[in-house]
Amino acid sequence: MEFEKLYKKLEATDISDFYRVDTDFMLEIISMTDIPDTLRIYSTISQWLGNSLRSGVWTYYEIADTQDLKVTAQYLSRSSWKEFHNMFCLGMHDYQSPQFIENFDYPQEWIDESESIDKWIWDNEQKLYEWQREFLLTHRDETCSL
Repeated sequence: MEFEKLYKKLEATDISDFYRVDTDFMLEIISMTDIPDTLRIYSTISQWLGNSLRSGVWTYYEIADTQDLKVTAQYLSRSSWKEFHNMFCLGMHDYQSPQFIENFDYPQEWIDESESIDKWIWDNEQKLYEWQREFLLTHRDETCSL
């Protein structure tokens, strides 16, 4: 599906059904070989949110690409929604460190932080969908030119 068609679907979809459009955008993004930063940021947030709602954000951070996290955190740092940036960054730790990779003996603080992130996501789920929608609309020209 082309991005222009996805944007038409996005515009015709009520925010309560945003997950349907999000899935289509994600399928298109993961089929790409060279993902630009804009779509990398969108994909990172979508996966972060989805993992939190399905199995807990811990599962996202544990395997997330460090560069994706950095690019997304940098973008969010310029956002007016500072709490979003703070919550996203709260879970960024070195999960792949040799001291943890063999025994998975992560600090309790990291586990507690992930639980607070999950709660925050749950409390702000609708606002996060609205943010995603607005992000896509803001970057429409760039995305459709791919």
